[in-house]
Amino acid sequence: MVGGYQLAKGDWRLAIVLMLTVLCSCVGSNSRRINDVIRNMPSRDASAPYDGIDISSYQGYIDWNKVSSDKNIRFVYIKATEGATYRSTHYVHNLTQARRNGLLVGSYHYLSPSSTVDEQFQNFSSFALKDVQDLVPMLDVEVRGEWSRSQLIDSVDKFCNLIERHFGVQPMIYSTMEFYNKNLTPHFNKHLLYIGRYSNEEPEINWEGQYTVWQFSETGIIPGINAYVDLCHFHKDAWLQDIILK
Repeated sequence: MVGGYQLAKGDWRLAIVLMLTVLCSCVGSNSRRINDVIRNMPSRDASAPYDGIDISSYQGYIDWNKVSSDKNIRFVYIKATEGATYRSTHYVHNLTQARRNGLLVGSYHYLSPSSTVDEQFQNFSSFALKDVQDLVPMLDVEVRGEWSRSQLIDSVDKFCNLIERHFGVQPMIYSTMEFYNKNLTPHFNKHLLYIGRYSNEEPEINWEGQYTVWQFSETGIIPGINAYVDLCHFHKDAWLQDIILK
């Protein structure tokens, strides 16, 4: 175990990278690092083609030195876990290297109806360590399975409350526009919302809801990433300060 991460046999390279990152993060507060990153960013540009990206193991190991040269990327969300047992093989590398190259990074969990919320929260919170997060955690809600709508809402509610107890903030909720409007609105409309709608038209949230981040494309091409990647925009009334883990 290195810095709280349980590493598989043969993961010594990741262990070294993580250990260096953890040691470096001990010098000065994380809030100072975040402020330095934001200070070095270009001013907000409404005409920028995108503001951030989100990734999973689908993109594999990423060359974050190349990615960090793209000044349109203000934030990165990385899939850490799914269900009660899945942990992304590429998470540790991508998290540590993205932060090491000056990017603001957050982590997300994919909610599964096949295991309990308590088991899933334990999987996420023990892997996506609080001390190396720049952004509020995110909960990915895309499937209902055998859960009824009310059971899904109760499960999301419970996960959100567990996140708040551990991280000090309610998580941002990711979903597609269609799934969110059918299953989650208006109960979570006051949360930060990360909404997928692959279109030139912004997401529309029922009951006067408003997205914080719009995932508008799943076919982005970014130097340093050898696969298509999701591209995202902030809402015109939202910005980095809304998703920083304070």
